[in-house]
Amino acid sequence: MAEKVKNEHYVPQRYLRHFANGENFFVFDKEKTEKRPGNVGDYACERYFYDVDFDALKREKLEQDPDFEFDPEMEQVMQTIDVQHIEHWFGQNVETWLFDPINKIISTYVMANPKNIENMVAMTDDDMNHISLYLAIQMIRSKEFRENIKEMYERLPLLLMKKIAKTDEEREYINSIELEIKNKNHLKLFHAQFLMDEEMVSDIAVRLRSKIWVIGYNKTDIPFITSDNPVVKYGHSGFNGISSKGIEIAFPISPKLILILADIEEFGRLLPFHNHFVEIPSEEVHYYNSLQVIQSYRYVFSKQDEWEFVEKMLKDNPKLKDIKHKRFLMS
Repeated sequence: MAEKVKNEHYVPQRYLRHFANGENFFVFDKEKTEKRPGNVGDYACERYFYDVDFDALKREKLEQDPDFEFDPEMEQVMQTIDVQHIEHWFGQNVETWLFDPINKIISTYVMANPKNIENMVAMTDDDMNHISLYLAIQMIRSKEFRENIKEMYERLPLLLMKKIAKTDEEREYINSIELEIKNKNHLKLFHAQFLMDEEMVSDIAVRLRSKIWVIGYNKTDIPFITSDNPVVKYGHSGFNGISSKGIEIAFPISPKLILILADIEEFGRLLPFHNHFVEIPSEEVHYYNSLQVIQSYRYVFSKQDEWEFVEKMLKDNPKLKDIKHKRFLMS
C-alpha cells in the first residue's frame, strides 16, 4: 500500500520547482498583503485535501436515519476504497508521465540556437495531447476550483429561487439568505466527483487541444510568475468559458516560458505560429503576470523577490485580497 500523504498538493511540487531556487521560492500572500520566502513543500497544498472520510459520511447518514440500510455493494466499496486514491493517482500519473512533456519544452528551448528558435517545432502531437490532459486536470484539482464548487452548491438554489420570485420584497429576502456547506467532507466528495469524471476531464482536454498553441519566451528582466491556480483564462469577448469566442488560456511553465492557448476564431492571425516559440515583449509579460495575481486563490510565487507591481495592483484594487469573494453574480 502506498504511503499515506498528509500534505496534499493541488499544484504539483515538481511544477513549482520551476519557479524556485532549489526547494525555495518567494511568496506573495494576497490576503495578508505580505511577501516572504517559502518552501515549495509548504504551499499550494492542504492537509488531506482530497481525502473523503466515508466512515464519517456513513455515521452522519445513520444519525439522520437510523433505519437506513446501505446497499451491500456500496458497503463493500466503502470498506475497500483507498481514501487517498486521488492523491496517489496524481502522484503516479499527473506528476510523472503527463508532466514530462513540459520539461521537454524547457529542454528544447534551452538547447536551441537562439537565432533559429522561432523556426523550431515546440512539441510533438503526443506531447500536446498529454499536456492537454495535464492542464484539464490542473484546472479542476485546485483550491480555487473547489471554492467555485462550494459557491455553486450554496448559491444555485438561491439563483433558482430568484428566478421564480414574483415581487421585489421576495427577491430582497432571497438576497439576505446565506447558505453554507459546513461539512468539509461533503465538499471533498463533490470535488472528487468532478475529478473522477473521466468523460468531463477528457472533454476539457479535447477543447484545449483544439486551440492555437504558442510557447512564449521571455528575454526581459521580468520573470514569469505563477500561483496556486496557475492555469488562467481571459475572455477577450467578455466570456471566460474554455470554448468561448476570444478565450485565451495561459500557463507559465518557467520564469522564461509560458504556454498560450488561443481561440482560433478570434486569434487566427496566430495560426502561422502554432506550436512554435514566439518572443513575448515586456508589456505582455506584465499582462500574463497580472492574470496570475488576479486569478490566484491566495498565493503568488516567483523566483525573484520583486513584488512592487503586485503591491500596486492590490492597492489599486483591494478586492483582490478577499479570498472569500463572490465568484458568481446574483443578478
